[in-house]
Amino acid sequence: MNVLMVDDEYLELEQLTQLIYNRYPHWHLFAAEDGAEALKIAADRPVHLALIDIHLSGESGLDLAEKLQTLSKGIKFVVITAYQDFEYAKRAIKLNAMDYIVKPVIEKELYDVLDPFEKRSDTPAVTPVLQKGLQFVQKHYARNIHLQDVADSVHVSSNYLSKKFNDELHLSYNDYLSRVRINQAKNLMIGHPEYSLQFISDTVGFSSQNYFTNSFKKHEKMTPSQFKREKFGTQDE
Repeated sequence: MNVLMVDDEYLELEQLTQLIYNRYPHWHLFAAEDGAEALKIAADRPVHLALIDIHLSGESGLDLAEKLQTLSKGIKFVVITAYQDFEYAKRAIKLNAMDYIVKPVIEKELYDVLDPFEKRSDTPAVTPVLQKGLQFVQKHYARNIHLQDVADSVHVSSNYLSKKFNDELHLSYNDYLSRVRINQAKNLMIGHPEYSLQFISDTVGFSSQNYFTNSFKKHEKMTPSQFKREKFGTQDE
């Protein structure tokens, strides 16, 4: 399931990403800080669920929701806001918003809203043993961890766990680890544009900047430098 999160507050977006990723690691998450970026993401792929902050810079999140409906038929919405505003709530209902969450986002409340989507999703939930393995990776991704380390943490063989990755996520362990590291690298590039790519590469656990660049390009279809230039108009080699 493709899930789009839109919030112009970087820290709020990062928190939301981590909360969702921790519980639904098989969901495909896409983050945007403004309406233009959100529409670009939706134009490139179908979006099944969008979590949108109502108060975006320069545009109402509800206006954005209307535009997204024209790009992704059947898209569902969860509206997030710092204000309990009845008029916004009424308009959100007209847009078929599935729920309305008031900031600060509380973990239990978020999961109560999203769990029904998990049940309706065509993507089955992962088994408990793999869930624990994914949580281990998300906690220790910056270290030099191997499949055997993850398998040991959940008390299964590496062959068994490797099969779980392939059967349930349709990814190898190494691909999943790379995705986690790249997601963290993107968060750092957005939140700390002053950080060098070498520092970010080291921080998220890549063995070299060259490996980081190649992995990033494989998953994001652009280099880290291009990503920074697209975001900030700057380039860092």
